[in-house]
Amino acid sequence: MKKLFLFLVVSAVTATAYSQSQLSTVRGKTKDGKRIKVEYYKGNVEDVIQSVNYEVVDELRAKVKTLQEDLDKANKELKGIKPGGGDSEVKRLRKKVKDYETEIETLNKTLDELREATSHDGLASEETMAHYRETIINQEKSIEEMNKVIDACNQKIKDLDQEVKILKGAALPPTSPVIGLEIGLGPVLMGKSTPEEWANDVNWAKQLAVYFGTASFSPSFPISVEAGLGIRSFKMSANLAEYSTTITGKDNDNDDANAIYAFRDLNEELSLTYLDIPVRLSIGLPIKDRVTVYAKLGLTPSIKVSSSFEGAGKYDLKGYYSQWDVTLENITELGYGENLDCYDAEFEPELKSFVLWGNLALGAYVPFKGSPVALNAGLKLDFPLGTFGTAAETEHFLPGSHAAVLSNGGKAVIPSVEVGVVYNLK
Repeated sequence: MKKLFLFLVVSAVTATAYSQSQLSTVRGKTKDGKRIKVEYYKGNVEDVIQSVNYEVVDELRAKVKTLQEDLDKANKELKGIKPGGGDSEVKRLRKKVKDYETEIETLNKTLDELREATSHDGLASEETMAHYRETIINQEKSIEEMNKVIDACNQKIKDLDQEVKILKGAALPPTSPVIGLEIGLGPVLMGKSTPEEWANDVNWAKQLAVYFGTASFSPSFPISVEAGLGIRSFKMSANLAEYSTTITGKDNDNDDANAIYAFRDLNEELSLTYLDIPVRLSIGLPIKDRVTVYAKLGLTPSIKVSSSFEGAGKYDLKGYYSQWDVTLENITELGYGENLDCYDAEFEPELKSFVLWGNLALGAYVPFKGSPVALNAGLKLDFPLGTFGTAAETEHFLPGSHAAVLSNGGKAVIPSVEVGVVYNLK
């Protein structure tokens, strides 16, 4: 009895091992990470054929059903929009829905063909067996192709949902990095940079800059950072037709005296050129096929590249000595005279090599239809966070001692109109 039992066990193990040796295995992985394993017998026609595992096909069919439900939902949202007659955006989206429905139909047909090709079990003819084996060998390729179709369907649903939300105003179109070129022109407003007696002339500031801007940091809020290089050129000038003042001090002989100045036809002009390095935060980005507004807030470090100063004017100087109650004039040894030059040819005001500006801009982007290029136009305000030069140590203007335009160190606010062109990199 024991010998018979042992014989049966050995026979069962041998049969199992033999049957396992007759199996061939196809292994693979679907796009979504699902591992598959398909086994079939490689024996003769008389061998019992194990049916192909349909698990992957069933999962793909379920996924098609889910995609169809997502499409129906997006389509329903699209149909809920009531645009004006002939709205091109809605027509385009409806065509996209139709294309997607065709894609779903194609995928369903592919799945049906695969199911039909792998639906044989039990004994089969040699012809059926050959077709069956060929189907198994090509199954991984079929699954890969179907996964590509499913990925395309998923992307279409994602694009459709996004565009429906954009059309409803519930989302923003995707943005891309940009390269921009802008120019600005505006008046130079000096404010209290000169003494009250002086009249500030109106000059014009010119700006040119190229910059790079990032894409939006947030899909729901259009915010980015811009940085670049630019050049800024402007003038500060003032004039004084007539002015008199008395300064108490000492003369060349160290005697107490009141210096009586009478200025006329004074004119100063300070020309400045800076290399700008603008860095700013931008709210609002250029978007293809849509006009958008923007607001920019930033800082611009500026490095002085060149400067020139020109001054002209005359003055008369008299000296009054109260201790002797006498007024002296036309005595060159003591500096008293008439028609004297206010500025020496060698005089240059003391200027800083670095200035930091704050700036604020508001405007709009206007895209060219179907093009990655957009125009921008707006208003900009630049204001220095320091002074351009060293303020005079004395509160009075003295010939050859300092420039009136820098009496308070020199500041200028520049409101300007800016225009430019922007290119979307994607």
